[in-house]
Amino acid sequence: MIRTSLEFLKKELESYIVEREQDPVNYDIGKVVDLKPIVLPNGTVNITDSTHITIMLVGIEEERREGKRPQFIPTDDKQLLKLNPPVELNLYLLFAAHNSNYETSLRDLSDVVGFFQSNPVFDEQNYPALNSTVDKPDNKPWQLIEKLSLRMHSLTFEQQNNLWAMLGAKYIPSVIYKMNLLTFFETKSKIKEPVITELDLVEP
Repeated sequence: MIRTSLEFLKKELESYIVEREQDPVNYDIGKVVDLKPIVLPNGTVNITDSTHITIMLVGIEEERREGKRPQFIPTDDKQLLKLNPPVELNLYLLFAAHNSNYETSLRDLSDVVGFFQSNPVFDEQNYPALNSTVDKPDNKPWQLIEKLSLRMHSLTFEQQNNLWAMLGAKYIPSVIYKMNLLTFFETKSKIKEPVITELDLVEP
């Protein structure tokens, strides 16, 4: 589900920037947005000047809400399959603008902000390609997502310093978005409940 959401955002952001810039020489599909770690586990910086934006996942937390309840679906043997409430995650996404031309990287960063300003929420109704990268979705429902919503997440200078030190890289013009990811249900539950077929009412 995390991979599904980030692959979708990469594709949509790249299409948006290409259309907005109208510059096929410097902005072409497949050469604008990368989805990869900025620094490899061995410490090697993993960005290229030929692309413009790199997306990297830098944090995950669970979104806990009150009122979440299990769901029940009928089975062929006249029982009910108990499904846990859908998982809701907050993903912290780093968008680093690293083109070799500094002025261009600043424009790229503005494009990222403009993209999410005009597209703060993504769902299947308005974005049919939301789960298009999922192979055999009927067999892999855990990879599907229902909705994405994003908002900018501001860091203090101290927090920025800690983040880039953790990554093992020097600061690059960047912005962080907090993305709320709502998943579909996991349908492989093994908990079955009998169906209530009648009620015994006891008169007072």
